[in-house]
Amino acid sequence: MNHKLVLSSFVVFLAVLYVALCSTAESAPYVQSPYVQSPYVQSPYVQSPYVQSPYSGHRCNPGFRLTPYNGRNSCIKCNPGFNYTRYRGQEKCIKCNPGFHYTRYRGQEKCIKCNPGFHYTSYRGEEKCIKCNPGFNYTRYRGQEKCVK
Repeated sequence: MNHKLVLSSFVVFLAVLYVALCSTAESAPYVQSPYVQSPYVQSPYVQSPYVQSPYSGHRCNPGFRLTPYNGRNSCIKCNPGFNYTRYRGQEKCIKCNPGFHYTRYRGQEKCIKCNPGFHYTSYRGEEKCIKCNPGFNYTRYRGQEKCVK
């Protein structure tokens, strides 16, 4: 009688284990194609920075920061709203219109903007604005760019 009880308990254990393992198996995700738009593109506003030689001890006046400029450490300052960066191979102060951000677009430095809810990324080898439905994330799935839940 004990053997039957042990055997039936073992069978029940295997059945419960089978159900548990099968219920945790990953099901195929829901996949959708993203909404795709071209970004709005503008050239940035460009200015030369204010440049000063640093004081002894590599100190700068207030509002200036010590950074490399034309191959040597200098004190650099840009006008409000401008950011110091490389632009077409030179150190410049650049500014984009509100809502735009500075990035490389088709090999050139540009200000780009996507519609609300879209984000800028590479899609099928081109720079595009991408949006997925709520609950979906943009990713590569089986070799293609898709929205996956």
